[in-house]
Amino acid sequence: MPVYNEEEAIVPVLTEWRGELAQTIGADRFAILVVDDGSTDQTPARLAALGWPELRVHRHTNRGHGQSCLVGYIEAEKMGAPLVFQIDSDGQCDPAGFAAVWARRADAVAVYGRRTSRDDGAARRFISAVLRASLKLVRGTRLNDTNVPFRLYRTPAAAAAARRVPADFNLANIAMALLLEPQGFIELPIHFRDRVGGQPAVRLWGFAPKALRLHRDVFRLGR
Repeated sequence: MPVYNEEEAIVPVLTEWRGELAQTIGADRFAILVVDDGSTDQTPARLAALGWPELRVHRHTNRGHGQSCLVGYIEAEKMGAPLVFQIDSDGQCDPAGFAAVWARRADAVAVYGRRTSRDDGAARRFISAVLRASLKLVRGTRLNDTNVPFRLYRTPAAAAAARRVPADFNLANIAMALLLEPQGFIELPIHFRDRVGGQPAVRLWGFAPKALRLHRDVFRLGR
């Protein structure tokens, strides 16, 4: 779970997911790795106060969401985890979709949620639709939700792909999805909620320059 300045959301989101993981996987069969992307609010203190034995916190200077996800995949490999599940810290992904994703873990290198119902507004649904259409056109991808923050990977494959993503690739989870696509994937429907408190790191007017940068990055990504 990458996190940056989520003091309002981090404890309720982690608590909700901890309960889901314990129920679906088993109480002693998972660890929670939080990659703190240089938070400047009370997020580090609230993480430290939890005291959960399965909680690990990796903290670094601010690199952005995507690059923090890459760190998480590599750290999961170092921890010896055979599988790594990435989720965001804002509470938008509904844990109710996790059991179905977990049940398919042996069927593909990558199992993704696909946001088929959303509470975060028409503007963001439009942005996702434009992103999906443009990547299908430019890259020929069969994926429908390349940037979904709800993904289960086989850790060795994820860590290897993460090492291939350039350090300045902004939307690095899209790069991950594209690089791993040839190895096979599954997409399952999930519900995407509105965020829990706070503000998104990127406002709507910031998506246009991000989209232009993404397509420049994709051209140099290779296959």
